[in-house]
Amino acid sequence: MIKAILACVVGILLAVPAYAAASPASGKSLKHGEFLVNYGGCHDCHTPGWSEHGGEAPKDMLLTGGGTNFQGPWGTTYPPNLRLYVQKLSVKEWIANLRALKSRPAMPFWTFRYLSDKDLTDMYAYIHSLGPAGKPAHEWVAPGQDAPAPYLKLVLPPPPAVQPTGH
Repeated sequence: MIKAILACVVGILLAVPAYAAASPASGKSLKHGEFLVNYGGCHDCHTPGWSEHGGEAPKDMLLTGGGTNFQGPWGTTYPPNLRLYVQKLSVKEWIANLRALKSRPAMPFWTFRYLSDKDLTDMYAYIHSLGPAGKPAHEWVAPGQDAPAPYLKLVLPPPPAVQPTGH
């Protein structure tokens, strides 16, 4: 009998963290995540038509990828569909991926270093709350290969000459 009670207690204790992890984010976390996504300009590239429509888009289009595509010496980049991307990740994987992110232009990946794990968790919660929508964005296209439009072509000036340091 004692073994049965202990087994039940252990089962309940093991279930509590799983339940807490699966529970929806608070309204405050979702609002903060939405604020960070909006303030960080994520929609500029990850929401189709965002810039063309003055920072507005239907909810079913938000963060579905391929909003503003870029072509330059690195090839052609297409912002991913974040709504599909987060569905495949746990919040811990999301944070780890953003902390290690090194991407092609024009993604300002370095900005994630200024955000706390709580900030990134709230961003994840907001994006995840939107649910899956859209289709995966086009893959990166290597330099010199034909890439499907639309994209902005960025023509960069040559890098500045390195000046020798003299004594």
